[in-house]
Amino acid sequence: MNKLWSTGAITLSAAIMLSGCSGLAEEGTGAEGKQQEAQSEGKEIVLRLWGGDDFLKGEESPGQRMVKEYNVKNKGKVRIEAKYMPWAEYHTAIQAAATSNELPDVFVTPQNTDVQTVVAQGWALPYDGLVSDNWKKQFAQGSFQEGVNVIDGKTYSWPVTGPALTSILYYNKDVLKNAGLDPDKPPTTWEELRSMARTVTEKGKGDVYGLVFSGGESATASGITKIVDGLAAGLNKEEVGDGSSRFNYKTGMYAFNSKASLDSFEFLNQLKTDGSILPSSYTMKLAEATVLFGQAKAAFFIEGRARMWIIKRDTPEANFGLAAVPTPDGSKPGYTFTRASGTGYLISANTKHPKEVGEFIENGFASPLFYEKYLNRGVALTPIESINSNKSLYPYPEFGQFVQLHKELLHERPNYAVKNPQTAKVIVELGALSQPKIKPSYGEILQAALTGAQKDWTGALRAYNDKANKGLDDAINKLKSGGSDVSRNDFTFPNWNPDQDYLDADYR
Repeated sequence: MNKLWSTGAITLSAAIMLSGCSGLAEEGTGAEGKQQEAQSEGKEIVLRLWGGDDFLKGEESPGQRMVKEYNVKNKGKVRIEAKYMPWAEYHTAIQAAATSNELPDVFVTPQNTDVQTVVAQGWALPYDGLVSDNWKKQFAQGSFQEGVNVIDGKTYSWPVTGPALTSILYYNKDVLKNAGLDPDKPPTTWEELRSMARTVTEKGKGDVYGLVFSGGESATASGITKIVDGLAAGLNKEEVGDGSSRFNYKTGMYAFNSKASLDSFEFLNQLKTDGSILPSSYTMKLAEATVLFGQAKAAFFIEGRARMWIIKRDTPEANFGLAAVPTPDGSKPGYTFTRASGTGYLISANTKHPKEVGEFIENGFASPLFYEKYLNRGVALTPIESINSNKSLYPYPEFGQFVQLHKELLHERPNYAVKNPQTAKVIVELGALSQPKIKPSYGEILQAALTGAQKDWTGALRAYNDKANKGLDDAINKLKSGGSDVSRNDFTFPNWNPDQDYLDADYR
């Protein structure tokens, strides 16, 4: 659920600045004024919820089912209008809403921005006083952290999901069986992956291939970067990749051109040379790649946790399994997460019904009413451990594999915002740790390299890495000159062991 989107950053910032000069919307005008008038007349209050997450897509999605049930319980008093939009559409709509001072009552942080950035512009209300202490206590320890979703002591969001794997090897059992391979023995090494992908492609005779990915997505969501990050986690667990950034939390330096990154991309290039990649992958969107995998057009698909439930939703006949992404020697890769999330759903500062919004969040959107449905659809683990451990909610056998992989491969990493909340100002200055202002981006370089458009990709990644490190230093120095107490050391955790959770005591 990692986000200020690169193409819309300037537009949104301008909208915020323009509307910020005139303050919040005038009472009694526009949609908000109509809602206030309706309340005074005793009519049903309508609250708007906007998001780009798939759990709001379709009437049978866990989000829409939660909204329907909440509306039934509160009929005549409050009605939620939940609107799902694909991310590109959402970005355009939220920019227009910001410009016109008509932000929905609840909205999600756009991609490539975060809670700190939105709060810094004055567009969100804190949850404090709108939700109870008991509501916060239901979440796992560490779910609310200063500088992440708590700003200056006030809470602005909650971690929408629980611990989430960014890379999983999905393997189609029917494809492996049809190629004469054991459908219950997925590859564990790079050589096994390459060999099995080659075999599948040869037996597939131009119809079935070894690997599919979504190379046609934007650079931040490209399947190419996800594959590289997934493979690199088996070479250096200290380097954290999230599809748009690669950062070594032990050294406090970027790792876009590290040995793990370069070797992983080179391995992907070998799969291309072998002819094992489904040809349309280079221009394909993620939804299409998901369906083709489910329809047994490819043996392997390296993607994040969300693909499991979407494969089940869009191709329910798919016969697939889940495994750790292969490593060179067959050892387990390692991935990281932080409980407190810098992205999530915010309460609009423009809302005329903060009390009702708080009640909706506490008793609807961020409650067991939603999260039991969320887990039961197989979307992900939830931020409420008692729900995660309820096996009666597991929707299908593959979910057991899903939970086990999370237990085996995930550890909590250090969080610079916990070490020093002042780092939030650095992230606002950069736009995100991935620094979306740097062009061409990490993902764009890899996309161009794999298609052959970028010949000197090692040089391009080295230059990008240098720009990223300089950008971080420049942002820190700018803030220090303005009086902020922040340094590069705040992003460095020499005592971090990526095979263990980084806990409160480790910060001390």
